[in-house]
Amino acid sequence: MKKHASAFLLMFALTGLTGTRLSGAGINLLTRAEKAHGWILLFDGKTLNGWHSSVPAPPQGRGRGQGGGAQGRGAAQPGAAPAVGSSPGPCKSERGNTQPAGASHWEVVDGLLTACGDPAGYLTSDESYKNFVLLIEFKCGEDTNSGVFIRSPQENAGYEVQIWKDQPAGYNTGGIVGTAKTAREFKFKANEWNVYNITADGDHLKVVLNGETTLDVHDAKFASGNLRLQYQKFPIAFRNIKIRPLP
Repeated sequence: MKKHASAFLLMFALTGLTGTRLSGAGINLLTRAEKAHGWILLFDGKTLNGWHSSVPAPPQGRGRGQGGGAQGRGAAQPGAAPAVGSSPGPCKSERGNTQPAGASHWEVVDGLLTACGDPAGYLTSDESYKNFVLLIEFKCGEDTNSGVFIRSPQENAGYEVQIWKDQPAGYNTGGIVGTAKTAREFKFKANEWNVYNITADGDHLKVVLNGETTLDVHDAKFASGNLRLQYQKFPIAFRNIKIRPLP
């Protein structure tokens, strides 16, 4: 019994350090260990508090694509798809009057954060972050095109951690668009929950998908900025969004 108890305590401690949820743990909640290690919950599973819908910036320069690429304010990402034809799912809640014209519609359904209807777009954090570890779970179909942006200054540009199996310029799932491609193919699990663990510490960027490191690189283009969740093509849902600030 003592051996089993020790193993359980070790697993609990490691969970607090990494932010990984134990099977059966609460959804959109922080464990006592996570709180002790400085984790902050960014989505409460009930409201959009702390987030707002934002309008993609118009592309500038040559080529087609949506704004917010990693090349600078208003620039299109390499191989970016136009923000049309998103094949959206139907909205289950009414659109509010507070979102800006042209912004996508985000809603909370059964504890999940998801986008619906047209147009495609972003959900942006109210707060800006510099150095941190970000944990986020997502669930989508095989052909979904989405992404998690970090250090997005003025709610534009920044680093996009890709969720897309076939990005035209080769910045596929696990890569950072316009910054670094993965050395091999990494796949998210379609129609199942996946976990991104993203670290930004100075110029050190590390991306882990479902326990596998997809990228470990250095880049200094963006030092701080908002988080942005992308709704580009086909439905996607997010949950258990939490961040641990680093010095």
